[in-house]
Amino acid sequence: MPTIQAFIMEGHDAEAKARLIAGLTQAVVETVDAPPESVCVLIDEVARANFGVAGKPADADTPGRAVLQAFLIAGRSDAQKERLIARLSAAVAAIGVDPAVVRVFIQDLPNTDFGLGGRTALALGRGIGRAALVHHG
Repeated sequence: MPTIQAFIMEGHDAEAKARLIAGLTQAVVETVDAPPESVCVLIDEVARANFGVAGKPADADTPGRAVLQAFLIAGRSDAQKERLIARLSAAVAAIGVDPAVVRVFIQDLPNTDFGLGGRTALALGRGIGRAALVHHG
């Protein structure tokens, strides 16, 4: 059920996007033990004028950038998330983006807030619930 949303600067052909999808999928499979058929990748191409870098809109001379959001059912370890961030960042090199400038955000969703096929992850026996996400201390 992991879903990766990739915001990339416009201008990549279908072959480059296919490489990106494959690389992001493989990163998820290898770091959080998800089967490939459960991984969904969404690519949003952003016009350079709508991508801000250093307080200014990007232009034709601005090096490529990417922002990734990883939506996961809660329950992955910090070590898995650390590996996922590293591998997702590296995967964006497939479209010529320097991994050092890639931003990755992980959203842990309780199993009651994530669904597939009209059923919650809880009903499908996956992930952890909201109570386990509450930190006491």
